[in-house]
Amino acid sequence: MRIPRFHVPEAAPGARLSLPEHSAHHAREVLRLRSGSAIHVFDGRGHEYEGTLEQVSRQTVSVRLGGATPARLESPLRFVLGIPPLKGDRMETALQKATELGVAEVWPVVTARTDTAARPALHGSRQDRWEKVASGAAEQCGRAVVPVVAAAMPLDELLAAPFGGLRLLFEAIPHPRPLAGFPKPSSVLLLIGPPGGWDDHEFTRLSAAGFEPTSLGPRILRTETAAIAAVTAAHVLWGDLG
Repeated sequence: MRIPRFHVPEAAPGARLSLPEHSAHHAREVLRLRSGSAIHVFDGRGHEYEGTLEQVSRQTVSVRLGGATPARLESPLRFVLGIPPLKGDRMETALQKATELGVAEVWPVVTARTDTAARPALHGSRQDRWEKVASGAAEQCGRAVVPVVAAAMPLDELLAAPFGGLRLLFEAIPHPRPLAGFPKPSSVLLLIGPPGGWDDHEFTRLSAAGFEPTSLGPRILRTETAAIAAVTAAHVLWGDLG
């Protein structure tokens, strides 16, 4: 039977700590764990520990941690996913799947065609929820690293952000350079456009800033589908899915 895993940033060998509220609810109400149950706790930065539940109540779910246990390896390729904030649960789907696929960071980028309902993300309205989605996805998929979900940024901030690896701009353009045509990078920034695509001014600025235009084939994909497809394709070519 698979041992339940929980993300607690303060985890350390021998520590006694309480699970965060959402994790405690899952352990108590969904998994029906009891005192003495074996679990694993990871800190989100690559360290994982064996643990035993000491108390399970409506007030707290506490755990005593033991020694470190081997964590799953991260991808040899560092992936950063740039994606416009999406309304409803579409953004959460993209974050969940990106975490499962091994993305190291997610950069929400507000563009000219970002949906109006998603623009409040610039003021941090969804940050806490997005971080919990990434945390929960890491618990489920076995990663001991939780991707960093950056604060939503305008395009100008993205253009000014330093990045030492390959920068790819996904857009439906005639005769694009295929992903397989790029040399293998050690890190890659995958920038997905909003519904409706990039406007001409944005595309020109991104190209001038060193983003290489590419495409995901002849079909028009929804933004969250394009994000998952881009990460998967790059992972097969250069990561640990090949």
